[in-house]
Amino acid sequence: MTAPLTQLLHDVTRVAPAALPAALFVLKATLLLLLARLVTLALERASAGVRHLVWLVALGAMMVLPVLAVWGPLEVPILPAATVTTGTATTPEAPAAAAAAREGEQGRREVTASPDAREGRVAGADGVSLPGPGALLAGLWAVVALALLARLGLGALAVRRIVARATPLSDPSWEAPLYEIADRMGLADAPRLVRSGDVQMPFAAGLRRPVVVLPAESEAWSAERRTAVLIHELAHVRRRDLLGHTLGRVACALYWFHPLVWTAARGLRAESERACDDLALTFGARPSAYAEHLLDIVTAVRQSTTPAIALAMAHPKEFEGRMLAILNPDLSRRGPSRRQSASLVGALAGVALLVGAAVPVPQPARNVPSVLPVPPVQAALADTANNTTTSVSTPATPATPVAPAPAAHQETRTDTRTERVEQASESRAEQRIDALLAAQGGDDDRPTVLSRLLRTDSSAEVRRVAAWGLSRYARTDAVAEALASALAGDRDSTVREMAAWSLGNARRNPAVAAALARALKAERDPEVRTTIAWAIGSVRAEGALDALTASLTQGDADSREVTLWAIGSLRPERAPAGVLAALGDESKDVRLAAAWALYSIRDPEAVRALDAAFRKEQDADVQEGILKALAQAGEVAVPVLEQMLSSSDARVRATAVTALAGGNAGGPWPWPWPWPRPYP
Repeated sequence: MTAPLTQLLHDVTRVAPAALPAALFVLKATLLLLLARLVTLALERASAGVRHLVWLVALGAMMVLPVLAVWGPLEVPILPAATVTTGTATTPEAPAAAAAAREGEQGRREVTASPDAREGRVAGADGVSLPGPGALLAGLWAVVALALLARLGLGALAVRRIVARATPLSDPSWEAPLYEIADRMGLADAPRLVRSGDVQMPFAAGLRRPVVVLPAESEAWSAERRTAVLIHELAHVRRRDLLGHTLGRVACALYWFHPLVWTAARGLRAESERACDDLALTFGARPSAYAEHLLDIVTAVRQSTTPAIALAMAHPKEFEGRMLAILNPDLSRRGPSRRQSASLVGALAGVALLVGAAVPVPQPARNVPSVLPVPPVQAALADTANNTTTSVSTPATPATPVAPAPAAHQETRTDTRTERVEQASESRAEQRIDALLAAQGGDDDRPTVLSRLLRTDSSAEVRRVAAWGLSRYARTDAVAEALASALAGDRDSTVREMAAWSLGNARRNPAVAAALARALKAERDPEVRTTIAWAIGSVRAEGALDALTASLTQGDADSREVTLWAIGSLRPERAPAGVLAALGDESKDVRLAAAWALYSIRDPEAVRALDAAFRKEQDADVQEGILKALAQAGEVAVPVLEQMLSSSDARVRATAVTALAGGNAGGPWPWPWPWPRPYP
């Protein structure tokens, strides 16, 4: 490949030297995109999330190529070398030859000094300078790029208009699955959910504040279809696909002339949709039912009105491939781990850096002696009269040493072997447990086998998977005892965390409540403590209230937030002092969680603390939370609510008057905050 590439650069340099930077830029982009295409083909059996990552890195590299092209520290000597002539003056020039040489030199100076020649303009018949081909091409590129970017801007405005005119969905039949799925995905904040009659296809939009827009037909959807759609759209939010989608659109606008960029953007979008499908199936959706929901939604759309900047749930052109992927049981659904993602991104970014930083330079100059015809007499005297000759030479500039390029194929093989080893290591624990369970001959023995593995196996990964598998049997006493024992005594923190999470499914079990309370007092790992607090709130372990209150002074903001949620879930008769003190916490989320806990507890004696906190609070969301807590405090809060009727904030007045009128000022606020499921 080196010879054709070198010849191409030679031809461009000779015919149109001014076009060399543009040609080199397009060539680098082509090499990167071809490499990304080859990598995705090699990863055909991998999950869609891995291939999506490849396209994302490739398009990201395209955006930084201009910077690398300007920087360009890696010089590659493949351009034609400058020839330096060493001449020997032997005789005086003839008058005619000297005159011709002087005229030629003068003409060269005039051409070199011409501004039109330097700036690439072509002189017209009347002497007026006209733009050259390079300037015309640059103008054409700018016009098309600006038009495509303007289209993206109009799409963003269209999304804002659709969202502004849409109806927020606050019905529990929508909010309950929304918050549950957001919790399972580990989203700190659930996206907004609205319904609009202006759209026919569900889509997600918004980089800073994500929003999911549903069509008007969604009102008649079944609960199963609602869950399937929400899982898919929230998967886009969790994976930050909106940012990648925008990156792809901007790349297409800037590289509109390059067909491979459009191919890469389509691949990025298609793989993001398949990755969200994989996540939906991983979360428990049945492939046949999920495919049926997707088919019904797509076939109901007569004409897509989704703005280009948004992420529609499906595109008819890509639908067939998605259906086949959903129904194929042999495809990998597991996304890349953090280590795999870092390795893949590092390898691709390294190659992109090498390609982008490479700059072709001329090869080392060569001294070529010029042979001038000399008269026979002077030729005979040359050996004995060297003083009659004058040597004129120009020293060659030494070439900058260039480091040898790394062996990319060797790195690819090494990365592939590493990836296989990591995948085998991650799945070894699951395979070992599956083999042991299959040997028992039925589901009835699963709790016994998993409990034994949890107690005795030497591998922490096996014990962790066993604890995860026991979550479905946590309501039985024997399983709860095994999980409590692991929570109290296992030496690995990830096993203890998984045991705590599984105990959260035990519900109202006094022995489990006591075990969780003891573990919360003894545990030192902050993540395990947070999961224990969530489990206490989930099983409503009233006996653990003192342990929860004591833990409010420990851990980070996330831990305090979940602990306050757990206290609110217990609903004690009186609000603990630690909850009242949390109204002044430095973290907004902790203060909001404290307000929710007091909203749930409904302690009349907390009104004074709530009133004082409301007057000091600067955040509007926390103020609204405190107001809703006051609305649940009973008659003793009426004087405070009456004072708030004179507030300049319409939201404050609306909440206060709703509470005074006997309405439900709290509504579904705020959604529960259970800890994300720690998948093995």
